Amino acid sequence: MASDEELTYAFLEAHPLDAARVIERLAPASAAALLQSAPLRLASPVLRQMLPIAGARCLERLDDADTAGLLRGVGAQAGVALLRYLGAERREGLLAQLPTALTIAYELLLGYPEGTVGAWMDPRALALPADMTVSESLERVRRADEALIADPLVIDRNQRLLGHIELADLLRADGATSLARLARPSPHRLPAQALLAGLREHPGWREASTLPVVERGDRLVGAFTHTALLRALSMEQRTPTLHRAEDTLGDIAGAYWFGVSALIQALVALLPVERRVEEP
Repeated sequence: MASDEELTYAFLEAHPLDAARVIERLAPASAAALLQSAPLRLASPVLRQMLPIAGARCLERLDDADTAGLLRGVGAQAGVALLRYLGAERREGLLAQLPTALTIAYELLLGYPEGTVGAWMDPRALALPADMTVSESLERVRRADEALIADPLVIDRNQRLLGHIELADLLRADGATSLARLARPSPHRLPAQALLAGLREHPGWREASTLPVVERGDRLVGAFTHTALLRALSMEQRTPTLHRAEDTLGDIAGAYWFGVSALIQALVALLPVERRVEEP
């Protein structure tokens, strides 16, 4: 009779997409342990199919060597999506272990200019897939170690923001109901490239103290609090006048980055991916 480990690995190999959906519902620590124990040739395809925000929570619990191996295996585009949800210090350590061509491309894609929402957002907002049931969602919320800075956000399989789910609604709803049926619209969302200077009077603050942050196509990348806005603006006010010219250049660079990011995304997919050779 096959062991539990053998059955698990057979499932990962034969059904990476289904395995990704199962692993997304586990606590991040348990999911990370499973990815770490599996051979890279099995773990990488599963990680590639996971929602980036869920996959990143797993990578946070692995050491740099294991994480870099998985990043090589998932491919450039999936790797960029995962790295967006890791802290800056961790990203720098991981990029140092990746092939030079990938590192350059990643840095171009990951760099939000100073003075933008993306530079101050919290990427650890709790996001749940729309096809998750209420009972699964409640369990995920109970075991969450993400910063629960607002009601959980609801996303589709393309990481597109669909809305949010109020905890009170989760507690009242039938356990088999999917979040897609309960999600409430989130009309106020901030572009990651938006400049902070124009957000003090944003109408969204009249309804919530935390707003979701999106990139093109409404792809969720984090959340931004009113407290973070005030802190950022306060720091800008303390910036010496002689730096204003540098700020202007930063805005120009930000506009340029926004314009070429789609082109870089396409080019990244063509770069060769260096794979770590597994030990027998």
